[in-house]
Amino acid sequence: MGWFRSFVIIALPLFFISHSRANYTVNARSSVALYWGQGPGQQRLLHFCQQASVDIIPLAFVDIFPEQGNGFPGTNFGNQCWGGSYVYKGPGNDSALNQLQSECPQLIADIPVCQTVYGKKILLSLGGGTTGYQLTGTENGEAFADFLWGAFGPRTQEWLDSGLPRPFDGPNNQSVEVDGFDFDIQVPSTDNEAGYIAMVQRLRSNFVGANKPKIITGAPQCIVPDANMGSMITSTQFDIIWIQYYNTPQCSARNWANANQNYLLTGIEAASGFSYDTWADFLSGTASANAKLYIGLPGAPATADPSSDFYLNTTEMSSLVKAYYCKANFGGIMIWEATAAENNVGPNGTFYQDVKDVLLGYDGNSLLCSISPGNNTSRRRIPATRMATAPLTPTQITRRNPN
Repeated sequence: MGWFRSFVIIALPLFFISHSRANYTVNARSSVALYWGQGPGQQRLLHFCQQASVDIIPLAFVDIFPEQGNGFPGTNFGNQCWGGSYVYKGPGNDSALNQLQSECPQLIADIPVCQTVYGKKILLSLGGGTTGYQLTGTENGEAFADFLWGAFGPRTQEWLDSGLPRPFDGPNNQSVEVDGFDFDIQVPSTDNEAGYIAMVQRLRSNFVGANKPKIITGAPQCIVPDANMGSMITSTQFDIIWIQYYNTPQCSARNWANANQNYLLTGIEAASGFSYDTWADFLSGTASANAKLYIGLPGAPATADPSSDFYLNTTEMSSLVKAYYCKANFGGIMIWEATAAENNVGPNGTFYQDVKDVLLGYDGNSLLCSISPGNNTSRRRIPATRMATAPLTPTQITRRNPN
């Protein structure tokens, strides 16, 4: 039997903002990051870059590390790369482990257009929900950082002379580089994160003197500290941390929404276990103290039960954003993932468009951060609650392509 979500109309400030060209800025509070690369039947990257509602796109994933991949890392961008034998041959002796994709023609064509024409930040995301990656110590982490910088950073003649791969370079000798690296580490490390710490530090040192700014981002779980990323985040400098407020019920955005159903009307926040402030306190005094914090949300429902699904409808998402928008380190919303959010269409567009409109609505309310939430009387109606075109499966929000 199909399922139905009733439409809800509620008041809130200044939402219907016209779309314009998106450009990520460090101090913005209204940025939208949209993971791409793992959606079933996903549209090409260019489509999402053409959306003014999107500012940052992490490409998911580098899901195999060199020690597990015949000396080269492995990539998986779903339907956007050729399969089979279209991989770079690693320096090891087991060709079955070669997984660094060599033929991704649409992706290669789209990245520079996304950056130069549409002003998007394109990041390369490492990790995800598989088990094919692991670092073993400082030296291993530094070597991997140097490989990523050589393969996906600014092109150098020394790298080319070594015959090493440049997977994103285009035809006619076009050099293509990403704008930074994202860490979504969900596999426990065997070296107390020493390899990851060394890796981020080495990337940072490589960034010095680059022809354009680069950033480091991370996607920990909402538990504080994250079991797999806590030490690397506090020991090295991250520019953005987009926390996954799904999959872990006790600190999830769903818990917050269930406990704060009347927040838009009352401005009074009930305790819910939501860990945003705990994360901010945890980062204070660390190498990532100045990192912007994004609230990570799924782009569409995964089940037919709205009370237990990690997805927040427009009203719930608006309430949560309002509660945390004025926090000093708030930077925006991260969405997992592009195809789910694209197919989740409501009266005013896709889910990611709705998220952007909510953020811009609060950005345009000059009184919001100067008065207490309970005194905020500048309210407007928001779009109706969304219904996804089809529920996602399985119930847990996976970080891998199900195909």
